[in-house]
Amino acid sequence: MTIVALTGYDGGELAGLLGPQDVEIRIPSHHSARIQEMHMLTVNCLCDLIDNTLFPHQDD
Repeated sequence: MTIVALTGYDGGELAGLLGPQDVEIRIPSHHSARIQEMHMLTVNCLCDLIDNTLFPHQDD
């Protein structure tokens, strides 16, 4: 199973645990509020991509 990890600044301990097939989306900031804000934006974008893949818009 492929893991998609959202991390901040230096990736923390999680970055070292990811395998070659995994994906790390790192927010390179020292400010936790900025990291959390970007994580929320990223999750919303990923949800939109998944929705559009599973349920493509059809023109009527």
